[in-house]
Amino acid sequence: MILGFLLAHGAFGLQAADQPLSPPIKFPAEDERFAVLARDLQARGWSFDDIFAKLCRTALTNAQANPQLSIQDEARSIWGGMWLWTCKTIEPLPLFHAGGFGNLHATADGKYDHGYDLVTLQKHYAQHFIAGGMFEAYFDMGRKAGVQKERLNSVTGDYFDYNKVAVTTMGARWVDVAVEGDAQHAKRWLELWSSGRYSLSKSMPKLHWESLPPFVDATPERIKAVEDEVDAAIKFPDDQNITPTTQSKAH
Repeated sequence: MILGFLLAHGAFGLQAADQPLSPPIKFPAEDERFAVLARDLQARGWSFDDIFAKLCRTALTNAQANPQLSIQDEARSIWGGMWLWTCKTIEPLPLFHAGGFGNLHATADGKYDHGYDLVTLQKHYAQHFIAGGMFEAYFDMGRKAGVQKERLNSVTGDYFDYNKVAVTTMGARWVDVAVEGDAQHAKRWLELWSSGRYSLSKSMPKLHWESLPPFVDATPERIKAVEDEVDAAIKFPDDQNITPTTQSKAH
């Protein structure tokens, strides 16, 4: 079962429950090309937002150059590519600023909730975001896999983190919106993210949700409330005419 494959956080000295796993499927060659591009941009010092925008621009370019390509499949390949990129032991992963943090509780050693520093927290959220999109793109279960991962953490003595549910939902929601319509709809969605009008940092709600003590499970009502808030933030615009904004870099 796909739920046997837990969401990965990457090999960053994390807890035992957070160790990465090999990809659950053999990804298409197109996904591999997106992974290579992401690694190249990372090596050039690009931010997470800028890498994601470039992957969206590349998907648009590929679909325009080859009419036989499905633009929805190109959108899915972005997520397979990011999974392949970040499941490898690559340091440093660009920081994931989506949403920002809510209230954090400092500990005596200068770290925060559950003993993590801010950089490690961002790495956790980046990996959950990517896994949510990848599981949704290829298995239609990004949200379910994310909740299952947190529940497994809880019963093994770790904790259930609603913020991680939020970022996995964000990845899954992005994919759902991208592929819910026709090719023109997918094109418009990619244009939003490639142009800078939408970005991870601007579109994700602040990560203000709580975590639970070890061995305490989440309620379905609370999980749904978190997912609903993210779904409401990541949506196709009411206006159908997209005017690309000035990009932050001349990529």
